Amino acid sequence: MIKVALAEWCATVEADHFGALGAYDTGFADEVAAIVIELSDDDHVKTIVLKSRGHDFAPRVPASPPPAGLIPTTWHRSFAASSAVYQALCFSKKVVITVVTGECSAAGTNLVLCSDLTVADATATFASPFLDTPEANFVLAALTVRLNRAKAWMLRNSVIPAAEALSIGLINQVVPADRVLDAAREISQAVAGMPLDGVTMSKMLQQAVYDAHGIGREFDMADHYAIHRWVASEQEDKATR
Repeated sequence: MIKVALAEWCATVEADHFGALGAYDTGFADEVAAIVIELSDDDHVKTIVLKSRGHDFAPRVPASPPPAGLIPTTWHRSFAASSAVYQALCFSKKVVITVVTGECSAAGTNLVLCSDLTVADATATFASPFLDTPEANFVLAALTVRLNRAKAWMLRNSVIPAAEALSIGLINQVVPADRVLDAAREISQAVAGMPLDGVTMSKMLQQAVYDAHGIGREFDMADHYAIHRWVASEQEDKATR
């Protein structure tokens, strides 16, 4: 169940965890996207905070690639379309903050890359998004952590601890576990001091940079990557029979 709480210009979106995105749970993805889109159009909201109720922000949930027949339809609508979950976050008109504790699987790392700011505790780990999630946006990763680091992350499929994630610019703050929400609130309060039009214009300028670098075109390639992932999975299954 996803709950939304609104206070002092900040909308907090809380789920048990966000690992369901990595299991291709279209219902969960659609619900998160719809909430973010609605909040992005709400004149009483300046920041959107994503957090989990459990210790792990996005634990890895075992899953097989979506069936090939569903990739251009059901999977595309939930994970790759312009109104799907990741693009809804990436192109939100409001400042999106992720609060990460514990495990952040590939799907969770996608959320971090699509958000504006991230606060994490010292136990947080960030999995590479490129092997398991076809909707991972390499251009966005390259803009966030630099091209050479993004290439190494993709090729090595490494897991990055919180301290390293901070040093390479993937996240913005590392604080003790009992301070993550306070840190996110402090950021929200700082943004709340800006005029609503100023928040929106700042995000529009950011989106112009994204458009110039081809973030949207990279999302458009997600179907192609998903089909290749499905083919690779089928070949792996045949090899083990």
